[in-house]
Amino acid sequence: MSNDIDKDETMSNDLNDQHTGDQHASGDIESLEFSVEYDDAGSFGEAPAQPAAGTAQDDADKAAKPAVDTDANATATSANASHVDQTMRLAKGKDASKTNAATERAYATTNHRLDRQVRDRVLLKSYPTFSLNHVTTTARKTGRHVLDDLSMAFYTGTLYAVKVLSDEDDPEQRTTLMAVMGAFMAPTSGEVMSKSSNFTELELGELRGHRLGLVPQRYAVRGDLDAEGSLLYAMNGSGRGFLKPKPVIAREMLQSVGYTEATSGKKVSELSPLDQRRVAIARALCCDAETVILDEPTKGLSESDAAELLELLRRIARSRDPKRVVIIVTSDDAVASAAQKVYDLTD
Repeated sequence: MSNDIDKDETMSNDLNDQHTGDQHASGDIESLEFSVEYDDAGSFGEAPAQPAAGTAQDDADKAAKPAVDTDANATATSANASHVDQTMRLAKGKDASKTNAATERAYATTNHRLDRQVRDRVLLKSYPTFSLNHVTTTARKTGRHVLDDLSMAFYTGTLYAVKVLSDEDDPEQRTTLMAVMGAFMAPTSGEVMSKSSNFTELELGELRGHRLGLVPQRYAVRGDLDAEGSLLYAMNGSGRGFLKPKPVIAREMLQSVGYTEATSGKKVSELSPLDQRRVAIARALCCDAETVILDEPTKGLSESDAAELLELLRRIARSRDPKRVVIIVTSDDAVASAAQKVYDLTD
């Protein structure tokens, strides 16, 4: 503060000296007055005329400025209101777009799910439980096509019949077909399929021990064993595990096919022809075979026994736990007519 006061006093003394001095003082005075007024306008008396005029002009500008600012504010307010309105419209449009997009996504998801379900059903339908695809077998000696470009598809829940020529009319057709379907003979060309797997891709133990249940005309069961022993013999040879004790499974399976004789202590060779067939069918089922193939199952049976056996096969095919496909290879028209679907190879 003392330095500022000394400075002001010095400047004031200089001004007094210059008012009595030479002609060049006026320019210096104006310069000094300008400088002093810049530092502290209230420290000196009257303000010079030129700065006062400038101050009046500034006051006029300040007086006019509020009006200009008011117009500018009004314009800005209007612009802001317009911008807010536009923003709200855009927000509403975005909300509507989001709603439409969400709806479209929901429809797309539903359609995709339905399409996938349809594709899955078609895919499952395209792979039957058992099938022959363009199978041809050629006899080595004669070069004859015993099976010529044969295609058949078999699905669970259905009793099928494959109508073949009698052994007198064609001694090779039936035996060749059974050999190919039972994985005892590979076709010359074509594929034999268990679901989506080619027979050539599967182990024989898995095919015959689990996937296929075969009931040939002869030697379907061992005559020197009893009914329960025949099933145990098959289960032991399958190489697979079972959830229940094997004797329990054997007795339950025999009961399910209508076998009422003693399950043990009586040889199969001592049973009636119908009961022998029942034991053979139970043996084919005991390892949970998906496909059951029977070669002339009613041959040698009375008419009533044949009807009873065919009804048993229909019931097995209709069973849903587990699901199976049952295929009868026969040259008998009456037996073929009992099936739900027939493939005729006699044409």
